[in-house]
Amino acid sequence: MKKLVLSILLVCMTLVTSILTYADTPQTNDAKKLSLNEAIDEGIKNSTDLKVSDLDIEIKEIELDQARHNEKKYEKSGFSLGTVEGFQLDSNMYSKSAQNALDEEKIKKDYKLEDLKYKITQAYYGALQAKDYYEVTNNNLINAQKSRDNVKKKFDLGVASKSDLYMADISLDEAKANLETAKINTQSAYRGLNMILNYPLDTKIELTSEFKEQKFSVDLNKDVLTAYEKRFDMIQMNHNYEIVKLDFESNSVKYPSNTYVYKTKERNVAKIENLMLNSKQLVEFDLKSKYDNVNNNKKQIEIAKSNVDKANEVLRLKKLSYDAGMSTLLEVQEAATKSYSANIALSKSISDYNLSIIDYNKAVNIGTVR
Repeated sequence: MKKLVLSILLVCMTLVTSILTYADTPQTNDAKKLSLNEAIDEGIKNSTDLKVSDLDIEIKEIELDQARHNEKKYEKSGFSLGTVEGFQLDSNMYSKSAQNALDEEKIKKDYKLEDLKYKITQAYYGALQAKDYYEVTNNNLINAQKSRDNVKKKFDLGVASKSDLYMADISLDEAKANLETAKINTQSAYRGLNMILNYPLDTKIELTSEFKEQKFSVDLNKDVLTAYEKRFDMIQMNHNYEIVKLDFESNSVKYPSNTYVYKTKERNVAKIENLMLNSKQLVEFDLKSKYDNVNNNKKQIEIAKSNVDKANEVLRLKKLSYDAGMSTLLEVQEAATKSYSANIALSKSISDYNLSIIDYNKAVNIGTVR
């Protein structure tokens, strides 16, 4: 019996010691800290789409090897330029087409990479913005609560009307409802970021980057020329032109200029040359439109900052005026709403500006991939 009592006491002492030790241990925040650049790195590392692109590139490399192998067979069989084997065959027609396909597949991967960066940045800013909305909405609730308490004191002293108290109650209820909505929107935004990073959807993330205006200093005319060489749509057009021209040159060896085959192939070349000129104009239009969009968004930030300063000052003055009995509560509430909206508009304008810069750079270096 004594042994049993002693055993129970030892167990109890062990449990108490464990509880005290746990209580003395500082609790760690299990949220994963991520800057914007770290989020981009994580998204790239976890991307299934990019892994599939690597496999597609490997397939195109195999097809290129196969094309070169087939060409060697044609060389041994005695086929030469202008010989027909189902179609006009150049000495390296197969490998040129396969090489073009491989080059395009690599560009597609680059496009997916840049597009992923854009989407991660968009999701990161979306989460930041939702967090910012929540903080602004929470501050709005605090102000609404203070305003309501102030009106209640004045009502108890007989210097505020019952309608003022009702209006204060309504504003407080609206602020509570807005905070609840902001909370749900924040959870949804973080879930969206987790999805683009290929994390479990309920992973806790702490965003360490803040809204910061990116620098934008470019030479538009130089970028247009760069886009003619680097954009996927232009490279694909050049590849098509190369093949069509090669097809014409191969056929022109066998068919005279007065034949239907020669005339058709010749017009195919002329057609694609016209399409190339039109594509250049479309590229220039696309870049200049995105350039204008960046500059417009930059101006919107300046306007938004000015509006925040003015709205906050109006709110401050209205509060002082109301306390002095020279303004109504409705005027204070309207000023608070404008201040709330102005702060939200500022965070959105910074997000739009930074995303438009990414969109412009992507248009210069990658273009459109269908």
